[in-house]
Amino acid sequence: LLVSSHLLGVEILRYGDHENPRQDDRSKRVCRFCKTEVETPEHALLGCDASPEVTSLRTKFLEKLFHDAPNLCPLINELDLVEFFKSMVYKRKTIPLVAKFAHGVLEVFDSVSHWQK
Repeated sequence: LLVSSHLLGVEILRYGDHENPRQDDRSKRVCRFCKTEVETPEHALLGCDASPEVTSLRTKFLEKLFHDAPNLCPLINELDLVEFFKSMVYKRKTIPLVAKFAHGVLEVFDSVSHWQK
């Protein structure tokens, strides 16, 4: 996620495939669930509420994160999603928890095609 090696829309839609043209306009690389925001890592992990499965994973993750790193709790409302994402991986002890959460969310996103009609 940190080096853009993922299958979220912000990256994968820039390339397209043999049936679907590439999307050069970043603002049109929208989330496959909510269809309103650009599908970035921070949106998928922290912002999108259109998938009940992702929302459930996020709720459980944030409970564990705030238990393990209570100093992050107020930051979720103070920082934008990009900065909060950075703060989640800033401390070494939270990295495994974030990695497990990210893996689960990416599995949900990967289960739905960008190009479904």
